[in-house]
Amino acid sequence: MELLRKELAKKEILLSTLRQSEQKYRHFFEQAPTMIFVVDRRGVFVNINAAGVEMLGFHEQSEVVGKRFDDFFTAAEGDFRRYRRLIEENGAVKDLDARMKSTSGEVRDVQLSAALRKSVTGKVKGYEGFVIDITDRKNAERKLAESEIRYKTVLDNSLAAIYMFQDGGYFSYVNPRMVSLLGYDNADEILGKPFWEIIASDDRETVKARGLEREQGEISPRRYTYRMLKKNGEEIWVDMRASHASYLGRPAAVGNFIDITREIKAEEQIRYLSRQLIDGIEEERRSLANDIHDEFGQFLTSLQFEIETLTTKIPLELTEAGDSCAKLISQIQLLADKVRDTTSKLRPDLLDHLGLVPTLRWHIDELVARRPEVEVHFQAAGLKKRLSAEVELVLYRVFQEGLNNIAKYAKARNIHVQLTYSHPDIIFIIRDDGCGFTINESGMPANSTRQGIGILSMKERVASLNGTLTIRSAPGEGTVLRIKIPINARQNNETD
Repeated sequence: MELLRKELAKKEILLSTLRQSEQKYRHFFEQAPTMIFVVDRRGVFVNINAAGVEMLGFHEQSEVVGKRFDDFFTAAEGDFRRYRRLIEENGAVKDLDARMKSTSGEVRDVQLSAALRKSVTGKVKGYEGFVIDITDRKNAERKLAESEIRYKTVLDNSLAAIYMFQDGGYFSYVNPRMVSLLGYDNADEILGKPFWEIIASDDRETVKARGLEREQGEISPRRYTYRMLKKNGEEIWVDMRASHASYLGRPAAVGNFIDITREIKAEEQIRYLSRQLIDGIEEERRSLANDIHDEFGQFLTSLQFEIETLTTKIPLELTEAGDSCAKLISQIQLLADKVRDTTSKLRPDLLDHLGLVPTLRWHIDELVARRPEVEVHFQAAGLKKRLSAEVELVLYRVFQEGLNNIAKYAKARNIHVQLTYSHPDIIFIIRDDGCGFTINESGMPANSTRQGIGILSMKERVASLNGTLTIRSAPGEGTVLRIKIPINARQNNETD
């Protein structure tokens, strides 16, 4: 009897444990946020939790029990047939992507996991499992894929070459246009290659320096031109834009460029023709100055000698005739001065014989003598040797035109002229405190055609030497004329 009581007590404990376990799993079954289901061998729902009822578009469990599981799959995609085949072959299926539809026809992306249900004797009773709604994730993946296709289409068909490099300057992406421009057969020939290897050796240090400035947050142009190397070693000029970004958690440089070799060559041809035209004009001026000096100068000198000789032969009592001769001699001397002034403007002898700085000083002294109310401050720095003749002549002509414009239009009281050699450029600045003027979008005077022609002539001369001329001015604020001309070994004259 005691033994029976003990057995009953054990069974009671076991039943209590089973009830608690059943209660726990039932709670899990009912409260689970994902669909949990049980079907028989025919694929008919035997049980389903609340989350599953809601996913399939019903309100009560009883509305689902007795319905076929395959009725809730989209027939066109064959997901249910694939599911049945996998579970029958393997006894289970895990994380199978499928598409199911609710009773209202709404289609949702799901991830399905299930296993066979067997009896104690091993007979298949059906299968059970759970379904996770992954519609939001799939929608995000589809949008991402669409976005990738859209951007890939843009990148692959861009007329500009586009690239990205990381990890110390190694290419991680190049688009087909870049492959084509640089003459490679496919992108794999460039990927992994250091960026610096495709930069022409003469431009490599400049490009590196600008890249480092951007990395350090310093001000650096995001757009500039330089030369790249094609696969066959040929150099091409490119117009490049670049910026820094982050890709996959790592710093990256992203850039794009276009081939401007034809434009650069055209500009070089234009500069060459401009230099030829300017040289031709200067040669004509030189020839005309020599002709005026030789012909008019000699004639005036001879005429003066003859009148002086005539004066010695006039009797003293003919004072009126003597005075007329003296007046003629004075006019001849004045005319000779005018001739020398004209020939100097056409082609200054000082520039040829003494160089730019003494010539500028002489002209400044002459201006101050003629216009004592104007103060001119001149400073030259860094010029240990004479510049080349062509550079000196361009700067002299700019100086002439600049002072001519100031005298005609500016009404300035102070003029500052600064000539500086700062490797590798010569910088020439003319600044006045005159009335100033409005500048239009092209950097020219907005309201003065005649003044604009003079400035355009200056710009053409400076551009013929690969230089730049910029103007800063505003009404009532004076004007600053700044010229920068690069000086190379060919241009630099070694004559002291």
